[in-house]
Amino acid sequence: MPGGRPPEQGPRRPPPVPGPDAPPQGQPWRGGPPPGTRHPPPPRPPARPPPRQPPPRQAAPPVAPPVAPQHPAPATPRTDATALVGQVGRGDGTGRRVWRTVARMMSSTSASRELAELAAGSQLPVSTGRRIAVTSVRGGAGKSAIAAVLASVYAARRADPVLAADADPDGGSLAWRLGTRDVGTLADLAPRLLAARGGDLAGLEPLLSRTSTGLWVLPGGAPGQPHLARNVTRALSRLFAVCVTDCGRGMDSPATVEVLSEAHAVVVVTPATADGVRSTCDALERVAGADRAASLSRVVIALNTISRDGRSALNGRAVRDALGRFDVPVVTVPHDRHLAAAAPISTDRLGEATMAEATRLAGHLLAHAKQL
Repeated sequence: MPGGRPPEQGPRRPPPVPGPDAPPQGQPWRGGPPPGTRHPPPPRPPARPPPRQPPPRQAAPPVAPPVAPQHPAPATPRTDATALVGQVGRGDGTGRRVWRTVARMMSSTSASRELAELAAGSQLPVSTGRRIAVTSVRGGAGKSAIAAVLASVYAARRADPVLAADADPDGGSLAWRLGTRDVGTLADLAPRLLAARGGDLAGLEPLLSRTSTGLWVLPGGAPGQPHLARNVTRALSRLFAVCVTDCGRGMDSPATVEVLSEAHAVVVVTPATADGVRSTCDALERVAGADRAASLSRVVIALNTISRDGRSALNGRAVRDALGRFDVPVVTVPHDRHLAAAAPISTDRLGEATMAEATRLAGHLLAHAKQL
């Protein structure tokens, strides 16, 4: 403006600082962003995804510490009973056997004729199975030996099957005296025996042992089960014509009472001693009660000569009077060395008089057996 002051201007801005892409000073701009502008930062590369983490490892199950192999406890060794038996003599001595042989050559002896007559009594036909119980007032009377011989007589004389049963809950010696193999206890066998009662004898062959004469043997051994022997023998009665049951000790034990309650006939084995006869008379008095005839109608007494000394100390007349009060048959079994050995019994080694009295006993029992 002439003559005047030039207009005030604001503060001057510094020239732009050339950017890194500006052309050298004095050279023209050849495209691109205007001089002095800053380039935007280059785009960042896409972020990498986080590395894939492997799945967490499952903890391995705890490893049980190694267990030492379990070996079964060694079985309690059982006594080899057969190894205990030495030489067992015959029932009759050599002199008696020689005398009998000579007598047979000359004539038939009365004992032989009587034995043949008595055999018919043990062969009496039965419509149903007969159960015969063998008992005693106390132990040591020879009860198991009498039961074994009696059952053997029935098995040898009869064509139908016969069973010998042990009713001792603690396991008696009947199977041992009969020389049979061990098949277990009554408690072990009872479930299978009761299940097989509707079948035939073939179903019993794997369960019961038999003697050389064909006698079937049922072992004992059922602690705490006083009814078991009675139940099993009752169930098997339909398969056996005669069952001889060897009771446990004493006439008042629970298992014995069960067997006696269903027996068709009862043998009371009495030692041929003064004390044996006395204790048997006391027991029969207690059992008989008021109705003596009915209570004792099935009873037969077997006076067993265990010891010659005990027999010789008896007053024969007093014994007959004491036992005669009960009006029951009395069969005296003579002393037999083979029975006295308390070893397995072979009937062919028993004395002739022993076999005759055992056969007499068998006939009396079948005759006195009452239908229950």
